[in-house]
Amino acid sequence: MAQAKEFDVCVIGTGAGGGVMIDQLTAAGFSVVALERGPYLYPGEFDDDELRNAIRDQVFSANQLETYRTNPAETAQPGKISDIAHCVGGTMAHWAGWSWRFRPDEFKVLSTEGTVAGASLADWPVDYEEMEPWYEKAEWEFGVAGKAGSNPFEGTRGKGYPNPPHPQRVGSTKFAAGSRKVGYKPFPVPMAINSRIYGNRPACVHGGACRSYGCPIGAKGTTYSISLPRASLTGNLDLRSNATVFDLPVKDGRVTGAKYLDEAGREHHVTAKQVIVSAGSIGTPHLLLLSRSGSFPGGLANGSDQVGRHLSFHHHPVAQGLFDDDLRSYTGIETHSAFDDLHPSDARRGFIRGGVVAEVNTFTHQPIAHALAVLPPPSDERGWGDPLKRHIESFTRTMIIAGICEELPMADNRVDLDPTHTDRFGIAVPRITKRQHPNDVAMYRWYEKKLLQVMDAIGANTSWPGRTPGVHIGDGDHQRSNAHNHGTCRMGDDPNLSVVDRWCRSHEVPNLWVVDGSVMPTNGGYNPTLTILANAYRVADHFIGEARRQSL
Repeated sequence: MAQAKEFDVCVIGTGAGGGVMIDQLTAAGFSVVALERGPYLYPGEFDDDELRNAIRDQVFSANQLETYRTNPAETAQPGKISDIAHCVGGTMAHWAGWSWRFRPDEFKVLSTEGTVAGASLADWPVDYEEMEPWYEKAEWEFGVAGKAGSNPFEGTRGKGYPNPPHPQRVGSTKFAAGSRKVGYKPFPVPMAINSRIYGNRPACVHGGACRSYGCPIGAKGTTYSISLPRASLTGNLDLRSNATVFDLPVKDGRVTGAKYLDEAGREHHVTAKQVIVSAGSIGTPHLLLLSRSGSFPGGLANGSDQVGRHLSFHHHPVAQGLFDDDLRSYTGIETHSAFDDLHPSDARRGFIRGGVVAEVNTFTHQPIAHALAVLPPPSDERGWGDPLKRHIESFTRTMIIAGICEELPMADNRVDLDPTHTDRFGIAVPRITKRQHPNDVAMYRWYEKKLLQVMDAIGANTSWPGRTPGVHIGDGDHQRSNAHNHGTCRMGDDPNLSVVDRWCRSHEVPNLWVVDGSVMPTNGGYNPTLTILANAYRVADHFIGEARRQSL
C-alpha cells in the first residue's frame, strides 16, 4: 500500500487568518493541505437574492448549528449565534469590507484602564508599533480604499491607502454634515473594496449588497478572490472543501494532522508536520475541545483551562431616522462615513472604552431587511396592513447610524461542547454561554442617546432607537448573536492565562498554531478583520523564519 503523503502544513479554515497563512506558506515553498468545512462556491452563485442569502441563509452557512445560554444554570437553546460563513474563503466571502486599524491603546487595555471587577482585561503581547507594518501590508494586499490621516484618532502610519475613498451617497453626505454640526470629525471609512481597478480585480459597481453577500466580480477584497487563487498557482496547495474536521490526533506531544468527515460522512485522515487552526472564535475552541486524548483530557492545548474562555462580541447601539428625500442607502457599500470622536475612554461617562460610529445601510440596502427592522413610534410592533405598508414605503428615506462598541471580556463568557445537541454527523455542537458586563449596558445606553442627538442634527423628521430583539442590550438584555467574535484562545506570555504565545504558537503543543480572531485578548471598538489579516501576515513571516532556522 502506498504511503500517505505527509504535508508540511495543515491549515484548518480558509478565511482571514487561514487564507493569509495558506497564501504566504505556499509562496514560501511549503506543501499545504487546507481543510474547509463548507463548499466551494462559484462566482455565479454570488447573487443579490435577499431571501436566499440574508434571510434564509441558504448560501453560506445552511448547516450551522450552535446553542446559546446566558449563564450555566440555563439550558442552552439552539439557534444561529455567530454570523459566519462555511465556505471556501470563510466569513470574508460575505463580509462588508470594513478595514480598521486598532488604535494604539486598544492593544494595552489592562495597562490603560486597570482592573475592572467582573472583567478579564488583558494586554496584547504585541503593540501597535509592531503591528503597523503588517497593517500596511494587509491594506495593500487587499486593496483598501480610504484617506490616510482623515481619522484624527488613528495611530501613525508609514504609508497611505492603495485606493482612494469611494464616492459618498446622499445619506452619507447628510450624516457627515450633521456630525460636523455637533462638533465631530467625520471621515471616509476604510473599505477593502476596490474603488478603482486594483490587483487585477475590477472596481465596485456600488450595487448595495455587500454584507451577507458574495461579490460576483471580485471587487471586494477576500481570501477567496486574492489569497487562495494565488496559492493555487504555486502548485503547493491541496484544498479540500466540505471537510468537517473533528479531531486533531496527538503523538509524543505533537499533533500529527487532522481527521475529517467529507460531505457523505466518510472519515479521512491527513498527516502534517505543522497544524494551523483558523476556524474562528467559535470553531477553533470547538475543535480543540473535541480533540481530547489521554494527554489532553480537557481538550487539546487546554491544560490552562483557557480554551473557549473570554468570548466577546461587539454591541451596536443604533439610531434610525426618517427623511423626506431619497437617501440612496440601497446603493454603494455598507458604510461610507464615520466619526471616532466618542471612542476614547472618558471616566465622566460612567463606563470605560468606546467605539466608532458610522452611517450604515444594514437594514436599508434591501427591502426585506428593512421590512423586518424596528418600526418608528408609535408603532412598537411590525403588524400587518397600513403600518407595515407605510414602513416599507419609507425604505428609500430611512437612515441608520450605529456604533461598533467594545465589549469587556469575561472569563465565564465561553464556548464549550453542548452535551445534548449534535450536528448531522453526531458531533457535539458548540455551546455559547454569554452575558453582558454592566459596562456594556452603560455604554450602550449612553451611545444610544448620543446617536439620537446626531440624527436630530442631521435633520431627520422622526428618529427612534433601533432596538432589534437579540441585539438591543440597553435594558439589561444580553446580545444573542453577532457578526464579530473575538477571544476564546488568547495569545499571551503567561501559559497559565493564555492558549498561544505572541506568535500564536501553542504553549503546550509545539507544532500547533492558532491564527484567527480567537487569539485577540480584547476586541477594540472596530471591526476585527483587518487586524486578523495583519496578525496573520506577522505570524506567517515568523513561521517562515523559524522554518529557515529549523526551529519548528
